[in-house]
Amino acid sequence: MSIISAKVVPGCISCKNCENICPEIFKVDPTSHVISDKFNQNAIKLLMAEKMCPVNVIKVEKEGSYTLDNPKATLISKKYLTPDTLELVFSCKDFVFIPGQYVSLQMSDIRWDFSRSYSIASWNKNSFTLTVKLLKQWRGSNYLRKLWERNWKTAFLKKTTIEYIWALWDFTLKHTPARKVMIATGTWLAPMISMLEALPDDIEKIVVFGGRYEQDLYYIDKLKSFKNTQLRLCVSRPSKNFTGNKWRVTDYIHDLTSDDEVYICGNPDMVDQVAKTLKEDGHKSSNIYHEDFTLASKPDPLWKTIFFEGNLPWVTLLNQISIYAWAIGIPIFYYFAVNNNWLNYSLWWVDVYTFLFDLSWYAVVFVMMVRPLADIFPKIVLFRRLVVLRKWLGIISASIIVSILLTKWIQNPFTFTAFFTQTAWSLWYGLFARLSEVTAIILLLTSNNFSQKKLGIWWKRIQRTSYIYFVTGGIIAAQWADNTFVYYGPIVLVWILWILAKMKIKLWK
Repeated sequence: MSIISAKVVPGCISCKNCENICPEIFKVDPTSHVISDKFNQNAIKLLMAEKMCPVNVIKVEKEGSYTLDNPKATLISKKYLTPDTLELVFSCKDFVFIPGQYVSLQMSDIRWDFSRSYSIASWNKNSFTLTVKLLKQWRGSNYLRKLWERNWKTAFLKKTTIEYIWALWDFTLKHTPARKVMIATGTWLAPMISMLEALPDDIEKIVVFGGRYEQDLYYIDKLKSFKNTQLRLCVSRPSKNFTGNKWRVTDYIHDLTSDDEVYICGNPDMVDQVAKTLKEDGHKSSNIYHEDFTLASKPDPLWKTIFFEGNLPWVTLLNQISIYAWAIGIPIFYYFAVNNNWLNYSLWWVDVYTFLFDLSWYAVVFVMMVRPLADIFPKIVLFRRLVVLRKWLGIISASIIVSILLTKWIQNPFTFTAFFTQTAWSLWYGLFARLSEVTAIILLLTSNNFSQKKLGIWWKRIQRTSYIYFVTGGIIAAQWADNTFVYYGPIVLVWILWILAKMKIKLWK
């Protein structure tokens, strides 16, 4: 594998994931940008940063195949702590964690693969616990809400095992004898719980935990169970019957001393306001710890993610399913079509035979055009996404041609021996026809991962016979067509596109 380029497209939310993972390549100031071209020296971390980006704005172009071997975790417990706060417990192996850090869960939905980061509330070597705020129409919330659901609507979405990227983040507990003050709101309480679990009983602790309503407060019994801990619960919009602390967390921190270690976790506005209040009260900046945890953005409409971000729904899964369906289905269909005289039946505006042949031609035209188009128009992300369909469409095209050839051999074995005679290869027409058929067989047999691994560098060289298949097939088809431009036009256009791509000409940067 080789990393060709890495860039950050518009839409960065300054979450600092990329800088935390790969500071050699990325700097967030104020949004993320690439600061080095040493991509291959930092390939693993670079690919991790791309995969963990919550808004998919990091784009890495690579040659060859490579898959990050992420660990897997299995959901073993799911319950609601509040009407919109979910506790999820995952089992795993050899989990390594520093209190305060987070994990990045790798998810997928109709739009595309994506990741979301969540702070860890509790952990041990074989499990970790997350608390998640469920927001309507947010992708991560919708995905986690459906985990373990058992109804007909989510029958195909049920998933109990999920990939994750190990714990990250510099917002971690400092092991000093100073008094620890934890200030948090909502599900940002999670890293504070993990820190409290790691602190010895003789360390004095203050927890200031706030929410809008009483029902937003959770883990109260757990917080009360920590020894030598003073708990201050705050509600900014209390009911008439509420007897606890009213208003915001900033109203209950004025008695802290400058020697206290203060850990703040919440939405950015809350963090800024608490830090500002502490500094105005004379607190030392060196004893204030927080991280700029950016709120997730509301997802764009599906049509926008398809046309502007190139995120095709389920394209990888459909590609994999279709490869097997077409490779097996076309030969069976064609054989029965011949034996049952289906080929002359009308299908839409043409007969079945013409339809299959046209499908074969336009499939290979797409295969030949999409890669140079992606190189010439790099700003149109959709072209780059469509490259994944090349194998599927190549198999469709080659399967049709090979099916026609094999059916002839099965029906009349003499045509198999005649295929290798001098007569069949002597004339230019016969030569081009045989080259098209032979390369179709070669491409069909080698368009799989097994061949790619076994052939090594020769696999890519063999795949270049697709040029021979494309040109010879088009020339032969043109001899039977009333409109030869349908075949000669794409041949000329493809060569123009490939010349522009090889010259590295970019028409829309």
